[in-house]
Amino acid sequence: MIMDTNKKLWRERLVYFSLGVASLAVITFLLGAAVDYQNNNNTTLNFGRYAISSWATQVDVKSGVVGAFVLDTVSGETRTVYLRTYGDVPKSEVIKNDLKKPFNAIQ
Repeated sequence: MIMDTNKKLWRERLVYFSLGVASLAVITFLLGAAVDYQNNNNTTLNFGRYAISSWATQVDVKSGVVGAFVLDTVSGETRTVYLRTYGDVPKSEVIKNDLKKPFNAIQ
């Protein structure tokens, strides 16, 4: 009777262990497939790749200039994406506005 109980206990442990190994293999397979799919073209992911910095300066009492830079942290390139003068109404104008363009399209 004790042997039957031990045998049943080991069989139950083996079944749960096998289910755990099988579920771990399925999860590993699915996560590995997702990572392989993302890096299929050997490109770097863009998360955290670009940094933005804004600036402003006063030219005289009633006017100044504001702008924003975007920095590509992988290549080190910096591009001006926005530049605007402000002040008196006829003198205030947007000189450059590339806010909705991709980084490679900004000159």
